[in-house]
Amino acid sequence: MFGFLKFIGRHFITILLVVVAIMVGGYISGTVDSVRELFFPQTAATVRAPVIMVNQIKDIAQLVTVSSEIGTTNIKVEIHQGFLDSGYYSANHIIIGAIDAGIDFEKIGEGAIELRDDVYTITLPAPMITSCRIEYIDQNQHSLTLLPADWDMVRQIAQAEALDKFAQSRIEQGILERAVEEAEFRIGEFIMNLTGLKSAFQIRSH
Repeated sequence: MFGFLKFIGRHFITILLVVVAIMVGGYISGTVDSVRELFFPQTAATVRAPVIMVNQIKDIAQLVTVSSEIGTTNIKVEIHQGFLDSGYYSANHIIIGAIDAGIDFEKIGEGAIELRDDVYTITLPAPMITSCRIEYIDQNQHSLTLLPADWDMVRQIAQAEALDKFAQSRIEQGILERAVEEAEFRIGEFIMNLTGLKSAFQIRSH
């Protein structure tokens, strides 16, 4: 015990300096951390989930059997304004669209399917255009005008005109008839694979 006290007495100054150094180091470290937090506070990320509102859920009971792409380069829209429509501006449009045709399964009622002598007779509803949409539109050849031209309105008019022309064109070319033929083939093939019968189906459309 005496030797230990003697050792402490000899190295008291050194031990004191070490203790002081540790205390000062701890203080400096704490101060540095405080300064760092003051000037460079930690960033807190807050993630807010968006509010999702479901207004309606609707079943789409349609069989799309034919899809066709169609385009035109000459949809020209002219706008006349001012006194006696003396003001004028126009633009041309390149438009590409797509048309789908098929049948509506919701119109197939209970009496539309009959089984007699191992032959299924299915009465299909009349085919219809299930979708007519614009996939690309480009506006060009703008006319010179002093009027405040509304080019976005001109584009919307061209789009509506193109949708009508596309639908009428494909109907005249027999897209509805082809949709019926394809529906008969697809449904007949499905029932044949399901029941194991071959070529035993008659499908009538009206």
